[in-house]
Amino acid sequence: MDMQTFWREVEKIADEFNIGRHPLVQRINEGKAAKEHLKQFAIEHYEMTVRDSGPYIAQGYVNMAKLDALGAELMAENFAEEAMGEHTHTGGHCELLYEFWEKGLGLPREELATSSASAAARAMNAYFWHMMTNKIRYSGALGMLEGGFSLACEKMLAGLQTHYGMKPEALRFFSGHVEADREHGKTGRKLIEKLLATERDRQEFLKEARCLAQLYWNGWEAMSQ
Repeated sequence: MDMQTFWREVEKIADEFNIGRHPLVQRINEGKAAKEHLKQFAIEHYEMTVRDSGPYIAQGYVNMAKLDALGAELMAENFAEEAMGEHTHTGGHCELLYEFWEKGLGLPREELATSSASAAARAMNAYFWHMMTNKIRYSGALGMLEGGFSLACEKMLAGLQTHYGMKPEALRFFSGHVEADREHGKTGRKLIEKLLATERDRQEFLKEARCLAQLYWNGWEAMSQ
């Protein structure tokens, strides 16, 4: 498989599972999602990625440092944003989701912190940890998902402001991710270009990317149930 064919396959997976086109995103954008769906979005997303985003990227940094110094530097930059909001000058992404929960939905923080998410969300969380611990070479696949989430956040941000009357201070989780995940998408591409040196690496990456994308989509499906 030449590189041109490989990148076409990567883009095909990214397009097939682009979360920016998920039906729930569209409903929020159009003001047709119920508050219960907004609540479930937060619960499922908290479990899938947000609660553990800082810790698992820190774990990724440790494992990437054994493999590639530049890759570890890129991972450290992602950690600084996820844990502290350094790039967007906002806050840690877990704290920003709490903001949406409290200021946007008017719910007590403890309810989100102790929420119980779906099996799909738990599977996604477990796969993130598995990749960061055992398959760090293929971690550029995460950037592929984050590129789609940037588009999703852009659409949801517009819908939440227009149709749900939410103020900007309640929506920094979404406005911050529009920018941050666009950058993380670029980081993912750099990791792919740097770490996938062989034909086997590229073939395995495509399998990992499809698995990750399908699990992520399944987590979003759980938000509408």
